[in-house]
Amino acid sequence: MEFALTWPVALLLVLGCVQLAIWATEAFAARSAALAGARAATIAGARPGIAAVVAVRALGPSLPGTAVGAWCPGQGGGAPDVRVCAKEVGVSVEVTVGGSVSSLVPILPSGLPLRAHVVLPKESFAR
Repeated sequence: MEFALTWPVALLLVLGCVQLAIWATEAFAARSAALAGARAATIAGARPGIAAVVAVRALGPSLPGTAVGAWCPGQGGGAPDVRVCAKEVGVSVEVTVGGSVSSLVPILPSGLPLRAHVVLPKESFAR
């Protein structure tokens, strides 16, 4: 009798721990992809579009089965599940990765939130 009562709770705890580990790995991958994109765009002469391409390519293998694409708020069309937005803000480059990823334990109907934000200054050379 006790086993029948504790088994679902133990299973939920184990699956919750596994889900937390997967989500932490995905969050780290999002942060690393945003940083890689921002670094690529800080090179003299680079555009924010380069940052988005680099971030999407860095993030894609970490999220199999999830649609990853370059999309900024205010753009037309539908947003992918995980979106990368790169902007030039004065003398800095801003890369934001956001969206949601699916979960093992259906806690939230829309999935688990994923967000990373990186701002780096652009390179400048004194003459």
